[in-house]
Amino acid sequence: PLLREADGGVILNTSSTAGMTGYPMRSPYAASKWAVVGLGATLAMELVEFGIRVNTLCPGSVGGDRMDRVIAAEATATGATADEIRTGYQNQVSMRTFVEAEDIAAMVRMLSGPHGRYITGQTIHVDGGLTLA
Repeated sequence: PLLREADGGVILNTSSTAGMTGYPMRSPYAASKWAVVGLGATLAMELVEFGIRVNTLCPGSVGGDRMDRVIAAEATATGATADEIRTGYQNQVSMRTFVEAEDIAAMVRMLSGPHGRYITGQTIHVDGGLTLA
């Protein structure tokens, strides 16, 4: 209602690459991320007449403390080294690297600002090409 009263605005949903490709052994997670993608597309259709744009971001693995903890836990569970696990994750991505938080923030700024004024109903991957690999 507040966006309608303001004559428009932007809604940015956050899903995941798992919302487009699936994620083995994490079916509840993947299902919830697919739902976010569908919700975003539907809201974009429903709200466009009110000047409200809706898009969904699908980040890949974001480098940093969280990913380091995931890698360490997997290394412990499998007996592999952290470097082996990290390389395995990065080899799944066309650009062979993790996304940085700043890359996600830059896309949010673009979609929220005047340069994104004609972008709505899109699912945008910021994943280093994970969905291409």
